[in-house]
Amino acid sequence: MITTGSKLLIGSAAAAWILAAVYGIAQGGTLGSIGLISAAIALSLLAGINVLARDSNVSATEPAGFAASAAAQATARPSLWPLLVGIGATTMTIGLVTNRTFFTLGLIAIVAGALEWLIQGWSERASGDEAYNARARDQMVDPLELPVAGAIAAGVVVYAFSRVMLGLPTKTATVTAFSLVGALALGLGTLVALKRGVSKATLTGTFSIVLVALVAGGAVAGLNGEREIEQHHTTGDLAAKNECSAEETEADENASQSVASKSSVTAEITYQNDDLIAKVPGYNGDFDQLTLPRSNPSNVLFRNESDEHARLVIELHPATDDNGQPLGPERVCTALVESGGTQLLTVVIDRPSFAVEEGFAFTVAGSDAQLQVVVP
Repeated sequence: MITTGSKLLIGSAAAAWILAAVYGIAQGGTLGSIGLISAAIALSLLAGINVLARDSNVSATEPAGFAASAAAQATARPSLWPLLVGIGATTMTIGLVTNRTFFTLGLIAIVAGALEWLIQGWSERASGDEAYNARARDQMVDPLELPVAGAIAAGVVVYAFSRVMLGLPTKTATVTAFSLVGALALGLGTLVALKRGVSKATLTGTFSIVLVALVAGGAVAGLNGEREIEQHHTTGDLAAKNECSAEETEADENASQSVASKSSVTAEITYQNDDLIAKVPGYNGDFDQLTLPRSNPSNVLFRNESDEHARLVIELHPATDDNGQPLGPERVCTALVESGGTQLLTVVIDRPSFAVEEGFAFTVAGSDAQLQVVVP
């Protein structure tokens, strides 16, 4: 006996074959004939499969097949994994025309949702016992699911914290806000510890509200953008702007006035009585000129023994390109050194002394002190 579904598919396949023949004879169109023949082949294949499966119906003469029939199987449990796959597909599609990050996130969501959906479908058919099926699923995915979920949650919390911290108007406001948040968290933890009978539902609800508030705050702060952070100038900026003068600048504020004893020093230059004197480790006496290697970094220790602030400067006279633009910094200088203070200056000279008309020399901004530098 042919089942109802088989009759429908056999009739559709026969109609498709007839229409393909009529269209091919009457119209002679290749494209239309191919389309109808393809539909006829597909319907014939489905009809053959359905005839063999008999619409998945169980014959009345085979009572042993009742328990294995589709109607006797438990329905699938509700699942959010198809929703995750759909969201991932949408995000990946948006990423194709906007940003690569959205494409990557969408692809990850599709893969994760499909794997979870597949494992859930397998576990629901593992046995007839729902509790056993749940345990089978947990044993398979918990070793992977829990660490990944924990890492994602920690990343979201840290990122939300960073957006809130950078979104507050000042550093003082940041410290104040997070001090209050820390005190609130400590108070909440104390209350939970003192009242041991707090239900699991209450704790879950409380921490869920806190997490939602944190993520919402991070999202709002991220959309508003980071606060404007003023750039702090350095001695490199001074040299680039030709501001290595004796006047105090922003780069000199809170500058260190000491150097670690383990610093590898090529020479020590002392400014005293409007004069520069050099000392070289391993040699006795003072030098009125200094020899430095070419194209190698040299650490020079500058010590200010005068009664005023001083800044050590050296013009590097770098080589230029075909357009006359310098290929390196034109000068380097220390921060303003207080009386009795020290600064370390790293110098790299890429040209020999004979290639520069006036040679190289260390000078002190605002004074006539000078120390000749010989570069082989």
